[in-house]
Amino acid sequence: MHKSPDFPIPTELAVGSELAQAIGTAQGAATSGDPPMVGFGVGVHQYLSQLTVVIYSKTTTLLAANMVLVSLLLSTRTSVKISLEGFYVGALCFFSLAAMTSATVLFPRFHRHDASGLIFWRAILSDGSPEGYYSRVAELNKAKVEEEYAKDNYHIAKTLRVKDALLRYAIMLFILGLVCSVIGVVLPTVLGLK
Repeated sequence: MHKSPDFPIPTELAVGSELAQAIGTAQGAATSGDPPMVGFGVGVHQYLSQLTVVIYSKTTTLLAANMVLVSLLLSTRTSVKISLEGFYVGALCFFSLAAMTSATVLFPRFHRHDASGLIFWRAILSDGSPEGYYSRVAELNKAKVEEEYAKDNYHIAKTLRVKDALLRYAIMLFILGLVCSVIGVVLPTVLGLK
């Protein structure tokens, strides 16, 4: 039976391990005459897809937290004496902006670049039938497969850059909302300020 370690594995180590594993798989899959990194694109694609899932899970958690805190602030408005009105309003605004930014992160990406690609789902459906898609896939060689993955990976990375920046902005707004709510609602309530 395998026992899990008592210490957490750093994220950087896990990311480096995944990349090294993708490279090892790519080099092991290559045969003579193949491009040097056959299989690398699919490993990177899986890694980028995992990052997308992580960003979406963080975003949905942040969105839910913002919605709960806005609801809580609005529902306690009449029962709590708010002495620092500006901070209360600031907290509501920051939480609301963070929620809207989080919702923006959840919008699906659009691939206007790759109408004839073979990986993105909209491009697959553009063939009009399973047979049309199969005929395009059947024409592929290993070099073309790597090219398709390289194009899609590049555009996923661009999408991730935007979504990551929006998520970081939403987290910053959330923290500002927390600071304002502590100053404007929690401290006056605890200290009994009128």
